[in-house]
Amino acid sequence: MDEKVKFIAAVCDGSVSITSLCETFGISRKTGYKWLNRYRQEG
Repeated sequence: MDEKVKFIAAVCDGSVSITSLCETFGISRKTGYKWLNRYRQEG
């Protein structure tokens, strides 16, 4: 599974904060929110 898809799935699960997920995935918060916003806009 693509890293972005895993990240979005984890965000949608809602059990962990976005900040913690970004640390886990080794990405910046800016990137995490960019991925999330893109998912919300484009699906």
